[in-house]
Amino acid sequence: MTRKILYIEDSAEYSEMVMKALEKTLPGYKIRLTDSLPEVERLLKTETFDVVLSDFNLVGFDARDVIRLCGDLAPGLPLILLTGALSDETAVDLLKMGAADYILKDRLARLPAAINAAITEHENELDLKAAVRSLADSEARYRELFESSSDLIFLVSLDGLIIDANPAFQAATGCGLRSAPAFKAEQLAAETERPGFMQALAQAGAGRDATDIETTFVSQQGGRLTVKGALYPRKKDDEVMYLQGIFHDITGHRCLEEQVRQSQKMEAVGRLAGGIAHDFNNMLGAIEGYATLAMDFIKTDDPIKNDLQEIRKAVARAAALIKQLLVFSRKQALQKTPCDLNAIITGIQTMITRIIGENIKLKLDLDPALPSLLADPAQLDQLLMNLLVNARDAMPDGGNITLRTRLVTVDPGGVRAPRPEEAGRNFVLISVKDSGTGMNKATREHIFEPFFTTKERGKGTGLGLSTVYGAAKQHNGWVTVESEPGQGAEFSVYLPYKACPLPLKETAPGAPGRESRALAARILVIEDDPVLRNLSVKALTENGHCPEKAASIEEALGILKERGDGFDIIFSDMVLGDGKIMTVVDELVKRSPGAGLIFTSGYLEEKANWDLMNKMGYRFIPKPFAVNTLLKAIDETLKGGQGAEAEA
Repeated sequence: MTRKILYIEDSAEYSEMVMKALEKTLPGYKIRLTDSLPEVERLLKTETFDVVLSDFNLVGFDARDVIRLCGDLAPGLPLILLTGALSDETAVDLLKMGAADYILKDRLARLPAAINAAITEHENELDLKAAVRSLADSEARYRELFESSSDLIFLVSLDGLIIDANPAFQAATGCGLRSAPAFKAEQLAAETERPGFMQALAQAGAGRDATDIETTFVSQQGGRLTVKGALYPRKKDDEVMYLQGIFHDITGHRCLEEQVRQSQKMEAVGRLAGGIAHDFNNMLGAIEGYATLAMDFIKTDDPIKNDLQEIRKAVARAAALIKQLLVFSRKQALQKTPCDLNAIITGIQTMITRIIGENIKLKLDLDPALPSLLADPAQLDQLLMNLLVNARDAMPDGGNITLRTRLVTVDPGGVRAPRPEEAGRNFVLISVKDSGTGMNKATREHIFEPFFTTKERGKGTGLGLSTVYGAAKQHNGWVTVESEPGQGAEFSVYLPYKACPLPLKETAPGAPGRESRALAARILVIEDDPVLRNLSVKALTENGHCPEKAASIEEALGILKERGDGFDIIFSDMVLGDGKIMTVVDELVKRSPGAGLIFTSGYLEEKANWDLMNKMGYRFIPKPFAVNTLLKAIDETLKGGQGAEAEA
């Protein structure tokens, strides 16, 4: 099926460059180019498109006009802004108006992936709407047949008592045949919605035509269900004899709508974070690298050295923030390694104590025989901190927190892992118990949802516990909560355990440097970001290596064609301006068979290639990385070590 793109651009030179790039990266796509708003309107009325590309500022109109026009003539059609510099405020406004994504003109390499992602998301939305329509059609076909048993039907006397009810109503509300005559209809509605329901009863009792209402019924057992329907006056000789209520239980439908809204929130944040992760990590990498190089030429007692070290710490915190934002949307790639959970907890104990404050007492109940756990240490840190901060916030006047670790065995029926067949029955338990305010059932049911918070507006993001939930799920585990109002709360995280002994510590690890290297390496650096490219070359040169640089796959292949056997190492970004390096990895090996391969990337989805790289013996360094991390990877590759992920 041929895809069609409507491209709106008034620069002939730039549009020609974009169209050539798309013809190369997205063969088979048909592109209609225009710079006229009336022409855009005509094309939207007469043709069907899969995606719209638009510059922001055009002659006589801008992207806002295009978004509004698309909303009127082609609702749901994804629109991607391809523009120059754009303020954050303007970008957010355009996304709120309906833009699917925006790409800076100097980041054209992202465009093909963004187009494919936008089209896929649009098609998924269409499929979902078709499924919803199909469900609605199905309900309409069978409603008449099952109305008497599926809808909640009840009769109300003029004095407001329920005098009869069908089985569906009795099952949903707990009002049996014996109790129904003594039950007042107004008591059906939840207290907050009772005035509106009583008004509807009064209007029906006065003989007025029925009006659809949506309200909440509360069962005899305290359960809540959302219903939609009407109260009908039943008359004889124009006199109202009784009322008939016919309501449909739409609780599941409303829950589905809420799930869709929450999913859209997660996707929106995940899409935003994924779009900036690569460029942001490149910038962090440059700051980290040049700060490290500068420190090498400063005396130990120079105050500037401490300033540079603070810059490096800030880079680490910024990188951690990006990871934290991506955890709850489950876009953050796991970097599992054997972890000593007790050591991690004791290592952050001082920080925890400072965060929770002096009026809260922290008790550690750690199993001394707890074995090592295969997990992502960064996510364990986030999980622990979010649980402890949540416990602190539940005790504004102070209290006690108990942090406990155990190795437990769970019965098969109690395993709630996403993939129970992989999880087994042995789990490492992390428990955080507080003596705080506790929570009711309604709060417990929503506590792990993204953006849900019980704090005042502006005092909570609603991401803390959803991050815990996402981290547990990514590790094929789960999290539970036990709490009652005024009784505090206990959060329990279960993570699958499999034997994974901690690696032996080297007696004299030493920092990578000239003294630990047997020989200088000839290294080809392939990186399209000029700052990182120059940084890598500078760092490698200052550490005794002989680097050569290439800014694209094409340039790199040209260098290797001339002297492929002249390199010991090929160090490459995985996503470059002219493609992904993994698509030509066989050609790299062919042209330079003796070279070791080390890859890096700031695109989190490239982590999906890790299994392939690991099997082939290649190394991967996530951006941003420290200079020493790169040097260590080079040393180990030169010494013939197996492919493994270096830690930034």
